[in-house]
Amino acid sequence: MKKKIIGYGAGGHAGAIIDIIEDNNEYKIEGLVDKINAKKKFGYKIIGSDLNLDQIYKKYKNIFFGIAGIKSIKKNIVLYNKLEKIGFNIISIIHQKSIISKNVKIGKSIKIFSGVKINSNATLGKNVFINTGAIIEHDCKIGDHSQVGPGAMLSGGVQIKRGCFIGIGSKINQNIIVGENSIVGSGSVVVKNVKKNSIYAGVPAKQIGVLE
Repeated sequence: MKKKIIGYGAGGHAGAIIDIIEDNNEYKIEGLVDKINAKKKFGYKIIGSDLNLDQIYKKYKNIFFGIAGIKSIKKNIVLYNKLEKIGFNIISIIHQKSIISKNVKIGKSIKIFSGVKINSNATLGKNVFINTGAIIEHDCKIGDHSQVGPGAMLSGGVQIKRGCFIGIGSKINQNIIVGENSIVGSGSVVVKNVKKNSIYAGVPAKQIGVLE
């Protein structure tokens, strides 16, 4: 018998996760939690919003985190922590067509999409999201709540600290460190360490902004 699950979020990211859950055939989706003004999304009922999460938890324990924090990783972290504090089991989502070395260390509630390749001795923290076709080479370390965009490439030994966003198609050279709460813009080539609380972009990537 399939385990019951609900989804947090009803946007495009949630839709992509729903596709994976349906293909994996392990969980039965009972509904979605979102503030949208609609009765259904992706064929599933909207069963409530943030305002009644405590009540929803009494009926459902398993949940997927269908929020991607492209505009604000900090907001993503707040929402994740809220679900965790209530007691929800925030499940991991791993696409069947991803390739993950047996020696990879994976934290809880991670999301790995189709075509991702993660090589030996890499480490993924809690609530890490690796988007479609990204490559994570050997010995990389990705901190809690960080996100790696589609087609991004991390060379061996790269360290992505907590709460970072690595943009679509960006490339990060071997042993580079990306500081906490930083953004690397789409298509960037990172050849030097990235300061924390910073925005870097370009080829080669340079600092173009500061984050609070």
